Amino acid sequence: MKVSANKIENSAKFIDFFAHDILDYSVMQENSNGFTPILSVVDIRDVVSELQEIQEEKFKLMKIDVTNLFLNFEEDFLVKTDIKRMQQVLLNLLSNAVKFTPKHGSIVIMVEKQQLGHKEMLRISVTDNGQGIKKKYQSKLFKMFGTFKDTKRGLNTNGIGLGLVISKQIVEKFDGQIRFYSKYKRGTTFFFTFELGRVEEEEVSQFLEN
Repeated sequence: MKVSANKIENSAKFIDFFAHDILDYSVMQENSNGFTPILSVVDIRDVVSELQEIQEEKFKLMKIDVTNLFLNFEEDFLVKTDIKRMQQVLLNLLSNAVKFTPKHGSIVIMVEKQQLGHKEMLRISVTDNGQGIKKKYQSKLFKMFGTFKDTKRGLNTNGIGLGLVISKQIVEKFDGQIRFYSKYKRGTTFFFTFELGRVEEEEVSQFLEN
């Protein structure tokens, strides 16, 4: 069976993000300060697009429709943040959304700039119209290897594992929050906020030159 180069590359990227989850958890267990953020400037649309490509095969297999919404950017889509960490969190949320969304379902990724006092924040949400999460399981979501199953619906709901634990720790490192709301049999929305760095004119020029 022939496997495309893109599929291999996307699988490798997914494994790389998973490896970062494990490494970050180990670092955070040993050091309360955790990792040191590495800030860079990027077009947020490229970040979202790359993660969608990683999940592309799953979207096609499950016939899931994915919509992207960008709010309050006023044509300026450059942001300054720790791109790798932000992608890590978003990929975890996107992977969970795919896992709990049935065939022919839909996922909406919304990215929004927000001003909170003197801080500029990035708010990213992932909404699915899947099975939702029963209230009795919701308290487990941000606990180590918390899992839940719903075999009656025939979905691949074999837990959420380490991803949300790490995502919460990463988001809090950036003075952000990660939250969710869910209605059983209606769907779930996870969202998180990241504090953004100030993008200088010189950094914009360097980005455009590359």
